[in-house]
Amino acid sequence: ASAAGKPVVLPGESGSAILPTLAEVTEIGQLTAAFRQMVEDLRGATQRLEDLVFKLGTLNETVELAARVPRMQDLLTLVLQNTMRAVRASKGSIMMLDPERQVLKVVVYQDIPEDVASREVKLGEGIAGKVAAEGEAVVVEDTEHDPRFGREGASVYGSGAFTCMPIRVANRIIGVINLMKKQPTGRAGSSAPFSPIDLQFLNALLTYIGYSVENARLLQEARSSAQRLHGVVEDLKTTQAQLVRGETLRAIGQLSSGMAHHLNNLFAVLVGRAELAL
Repeated sequence: ASAAGKPVVLPGESGSAILPTLAEVTEIGQLTAAFRQMVEDLRGATQRLEDLVFKLGTLNETVELAARVPRMQDLLTLVLQNTMRAVRASKGSIMMLDPERQVLKVVVYQDIPEDVASREVKLGEGIAGKVAAEGEAVVVEDTEHDPRFGREGASVYGSGAFTCMPIRVANRIIGVINLMKKQPTGRAGSSAPFSPIDLQFLNALLTYIGYSVENARLLQEARSSAQRLHGVVEDLKTTQAQLVRGETLRAIGQLSSGMAHHLNNLFAVLVGRAELAL
């Protein structure tokens, strides 16, 4: 046997073969492990870069389309679909705040039971109500182990990552968005939580969408007001036509009465003259 630092020489037909020492084998193993780690890091960085490019593309597409969608319902549907696709959410909903009644109502949703989507949430109650009242986003890694969800919430959302974020217009909150990443079936552990890039994407998107939603709401209100005004104008026209018709009939009646009186007088004169002639 040779010393650890010296190569081992084996005789052969064509000479002697030199085998690497234990130290050299260890170094090669370390280099191989380091190379594999570099490959894994590069693969992870590439995936993160691709995910970022995809999110930026989705953000740009949503912003461009939002400027061309006048109806608020269509706009919110587009936003929810694109947002869920970008962050790979399995369930989602957008709730808008009724400022007069101080309640949140689901406007659009996906893969949520209809009886749940039809419920109203008072401002300050539940996760969505607190987010709307306080303006702070909630991010949960696993709803199954979070006491804020309880049994009912777990039965609705299942296990997985969850986030609820406010939709703002300047300093005013007009609604919230709820997103859920469901745990894959047959897979141990929790689903992948929302990454920092996911949350940055959501913040950037909701900052713009808040103004788009508000503009769509104002446009919808303006159209409703215009329709109501058009109805009032039509009613006024109908009333005016009825008044004109009534005045016309009254004038005709007066004219007929005057003509009858005049004819009666003329007839009396004619009768008087006829009697004198006789």
